[in-house]
Amino acid sequence: MGITFTPRRGGILMCDFGPDPTDPITFPLGKPPVGVAPEMWKIRPVVVVSPAALNHKHGTGPGVCLVVPFSATPPRTEDPWDVPFAAKASPSLRKASWAKCAAVTLVSHARLDRVITGRGYRGDFLSPADMTRVDEGMRAALGL
Repeated sequence: MGITFTPRRGGILMCDFGPDPTDPITFPLGKPPVGVAPEMWKIRPVVVVSPAALNHKHGTGPGVCLVVPFSATPPRTEDPWDVPFAAKASPSLRKASWAKCAAVTLVSHARLDRVITGRGYRGDFLSPADMTRVDEGMRAALGL
């Protein structure tokens, strides 16, 4: 895992947030990526929300970018920062999902990979209208 390209805003990628922190077999591990409860964990789809100026590589090492993770688990209460997406709203989002805008986070390119499907890799992007909904969710989560 680990992308070698500069991700663009709106791109859907997979992010390895680390193993289940409640699983005694895999946690604690001696090497990253490691999730810590109640942080987000496991490999899940994310949408890149930062502009390309932030997303580039840093010298010879991997770069970073801001992402919002998706979850297929419905929120207990749907708040303005939980942005719903219908199943197949994007080819990379096969199940009904929620963009968890309150969990916006900065991640290394080393945690990111392309979405793999039966026919290879996907290169999906959210539509401008869907990115606007994610932006509104982030504004609500951050109190902006």
